[in-house]
Amino acid sequence: MKFKTILIILILNVPLYGQSIFEDALSTDSEEGATDQNAYELNGYLRGALYGGKESNRDRAQVKSQYAEVALKLRIKKGNYGDGYTEIRYRNLRGYNSNITEVELREAYIKAYIGHFDFHVGQQIVVWGRADGFNPTDNICPKDMLVYSPNEDDRRLGNFLFRSFYNMHPLRWEFIWVPLYVPSVMPTANIIPMIPGMQNVYFGSSVDIITDRDFIGAIKLSIELPSFDGSVSYFNGFNPMPGLRTVFVDPSGSLMNVDPTAYRLHILGMDFSTVAWGNTGIRGEFAYRIPEEDPDSYTYIPYSDLQYTVGLDKGIGTVYSLIVQYIGRYVPDFTELTFPVFPADSTQIPVHEITLKNRMIARQQDRISHSISFRSAWSLMYETLDLELMGLYDFTTEELFVRPKISYDIADDLTVTAGADIYAGPDDTLFGSIDSVLSALFLELKASF
Repeated sequence: MKFKTILIILILNVPLYGQSIFEDALSTDSEEGATDQNAYELNGYLRGALYGGKESNRDRAQVKSQYAEVALKLRIKKGNYGDGYTEIRYRNLRGYNSNITEVELREAYIKAYIGHFDFHVGQQIVVWGRADGFNPTDNICPKDMLVYSPNEDDRRLGNFLFRSFYNMHPLRWEFIWVPLYVPSVMPTANIIPMIPGMQNVYFGSSVDIITDRDFIGAIKLSIELPSFDGSVSYFNGFNPMPGLRTVFVDPSGSLMNVDPTAYRLHILGMDFSTVAWGNTGIRGEFAYRIPEEDPDSYTYIPYSDLQYTVGLDKGIGTVYSLIVQYIGRYVPDFTELTFPVFPADSTQIPVHEITLKNRMIARQQDRISHSISFRSAWSLMYETLDLELMGLYDFTTEELFVRPKISYDIADDLTVTAGADIYAGPDDTLFGSIDSVLSALFLELKASF
C-alpha cells in the first residue's frame, strides 16, 4: 500500500513495537488500571539486505535485489477490554529490473474482549495449521512468493477481515469473514517461460473474479489439552492463489491474454499435535479441497484433491532441534494431458501449454505426489550463533529447495545473517521455472529497537 510523502512523515514519527507472525500480537490478560507507562509498547527494526545470483540465460553473476527497510510497530493496551496492533514498513527496493519506494501497512487491527467472545477487526495476517511451513489448511490470507527475505514469514500478506472467537475451554470456536478478496502474487510473465509458438502473449496484472458471490468465510473448532491440540475447519471462499485463464483477442489465435483468475473452493480441514516417545512431537494436517466449478470446463481451476502433512519434531536441550515431515497429495479425478496432434485450430497448443502451467502451479502434475521436508537448527556460543538448514524434496517431480542460513548476534539487537535460497528441478516444474529468478545468496544486517 502506497501513501503520499506527507503521510509517510507522519507515520514514521510514531514509535512502534514489534512481534512475530506466529505469536499473538496482543496479550489477552492485560491488567486493570494500566498506567500510561504500560498502556502501549514500542518496537521496530532497521535492516539492509543484498541478494545475488546467476543472471538468467547468461553465465555471469548479478545483483537480484537490494533493499533498505524500517519496520515500526505499535501495541496499545486497553485493560481487560481490548487492545490494538499495527505494523508499518517503509522500504526502498531495487529488484526485478525496477526501483521501488513504498510504504506497506502490514497489519492494523483492534481487539475487543466481551465475556467469552474476542473480536478482531482490521488488516490482519491469519495463519492456520500446525505443520511446519507446508499447511494445507492455511488458506485465509495471500502470500507473495517473490519476496526476497531471510525471514520466510515476510512472504505472508495481510487482508482486511473480521475474526471472532468464542472461548469455552478446552474448546474454542473461531469465525472469519473476509469482505474483499486479495490474491497471492502470481509467478507469471517473469517466471513462467513464454508459450511455445506464441509471439504475442500478454500477462494481466489484476485478478479477475468471475462470480457475483464474493462471500469468503471460514469456521474452526479447536481443542486445547495439556497433551493434545487439534482442530477441524471449513473454508468457503476464493483460493488465495488464482489460476491462469486464457483469452484470445482475435479469432486466429495469434494474440492471447493470460489473466490471473480467482476460483471458489470448499475446504474441509483437520490438524493435530501431540507428544509421545520421550518428548517427541507428532503433528499432522489434512485438507480436502473441492472447487465449486467444473475443472474440465475451466482450465484455470484445479481438480479436487486431498493434501496431507505428517511430521515429527525433536529437541535436544536448547541446543538442537529437528523437524521432519512427509507431504503428500492425492488427486482422485486426475487425467493425463496429451499434446494436441493435428490441431483443428491454432489455439489448441497455447491452451494446452497454459493448462500445463496451471497444473504446475496447483501442484497437480500427477495423481499422487510424495515429498519430504526438514528443518534442522543449532544454537551455539551461548545462543549468539544460530545455524539452520531447511529444505524440501519432491520425489514425484524431482524438485528441490534448500535454504542454509547462519545468524550471529554482533551485539544486543544487532544481527548479521547470511545464507542461500536454492531452487532446482526439471524445466517443466515450478521450481525448475523459478530457479534462475529466485535462487540467490543473501546477506542481511539488522538492528532492532
